[in-house]
Amino acid sequence: MRVIFSCENTAYMRWQADLLHHSFRRSGMRAELTALVSETGGLIDGFPCETVRVSNYKTCVPNEIYEPLNKPGAICEWASRGGSPGETVLIVDTDSFFLRPVPDPGSLRRGEACADAHDYMRPELDYVRPVLDRHCAPQCRSLFQPVGIYILIRRDDLAALAPRWLEKAVSIRSDKVCRAQLPHNGWISEMVAYAIAAAECGVRHRISGIAQSTGTGSLKCPIIHYCFPVNLRGGEWSPEQKEPVLWSKWDYEPWEHPPVEQAPTPESRELLQGLAELAAKKRAAATQNGS
Repeated sequence: MRVIFSCENTAYMRWQADLLHHSFRRSGMRAELTALVSETGGLIDGFPCETVRVSNYKTCVPNEIYEPLNKPGAICEWASRGGSPGETVLIVDTDSFFLRPVPDPGSLRRGEACADAHDYMRPELDYVRPVLDRHCAPQCRSLFQPVGIYILIRRDDLAALAPRWLEKAVSIRSDKVCRAQLPHNGWISEMVAYAIAAAECGVRHRISGIAQSTGTGSLKCPIIHYCFPVNLRGGEWSPEQKEPVLWSKWDYEPWEHPPVEQAPTPESRELLQGLAELAAKKRAAATQNGS
């Protein structure tokens, strides 16, 4: 199995990649970890795992920056470079913390994949239907599955699917009708694009429980996805909430000690404890080096 994630060559992404690598090794994962690093100028440094330099795709939509395009763009570029066709690839986000190894599904057949289900992409939802009407081939509508990150897929299936994923993401994000319907100003355009591309390429997913997000109060899945802040009193975060935030990746300063003692839920305690371990190592190394 190979684990890949896309990121930019920035300090914000590098500390998350450090934490991902730390938890990856700590969990006992038996796999290769590869960062697909989108070009931002300058040398690529500070990444603790194998790195592959790729182009930056976030300006592919005219007159705006849409960062999620770096995921399908980077994966498209990486998958086109060859490699073992039957290799199982696990696609994760940079803001991932491994609790334990992700079970290897074994040899996947062509057209067979595993992914997490996302209820906010169900085809019957009012904001998803127009996207399918406008961007999914009619004969593939019934094959659409509301799935996405985290994804286990064969490398050759990924190489075939990724160009369409990128193309659909650009088209959906550029479509003013869809953008007006989709939540958060169309932020999930890239996610819906993956599911449409998979349907049109004949890739079917078994639903897996690979990750849980912060605020779920669960350790059932092997990965914590800290895409949202940790609330002081627990529970899932929302942009409209008035509840105070305990910790967030958006304003974390590496390598400060995180508020482990106040963590309200099992997954937030595991996440912040793991971050505290890494932060202590980083501070000790900096002291030893006199920096």
